Formats: sequence, structure tokens, C-alpha cells
Amino acid sequence: VDIDWEFPGDNGAANGVQLGSAQDGVHFVLLMQELRAALDQLGQTTGRRYLLTVAVNTTAKVVDRIDWRAAVPALDLVFMMTYDLYGAW
Repeated sequence: VDIDWEFPGDNGAANGVQLGSAQDGVHFVLLMQELRAALDQLGQTTGRRYLLTVAVNTTAKVVDRIDWRAAVPALDLVFMMTYDLYGAW
């Protein structure tokens, strides 16, 4: 399962609609932990190992919202979307 949550805690678009919450960083970690637990439980039933990966924005204001020390144990891979490295297109 690959999660692409590019803008946790941010609107992600200048459309006037609030899509994010200040708690999204915390919710991101909780979601990864719950998904890992569910995938591990499924794996016990099927005998398979399921990967959990994320694609994340690389801007400091987004990366800093997530407690990576808490999230990483639940993840198999983290894909850094570097096309955002120097700001919006």
C-alpha cells in the first residue's frame, strides 16, 4: 500500500478551502501505525508480507509536521517527491 499524502497540515492549494488540520502530522503517524498493524494481521492470515510505503513532500514546513521517529518503524519505504524541493512550479 502506498500512501501519497503530499500536504499534511496544509491546504495544498490556493482555493480557499481548508483541506488540512494542524493535527495532520499526528494523524499521519497514527494512520501509518494502524495500517502497519492491519497489514501485519492480514499477513498472518495469508502468509504474505505486505509493504507500506509513503510518498512525501520534501519542503521543510511539511516534513517538520511529522514525527518521523514514530512513523518510520511502520514503513517499508519513504519516497521523497523532490520536484517540490525548490517550491511550487
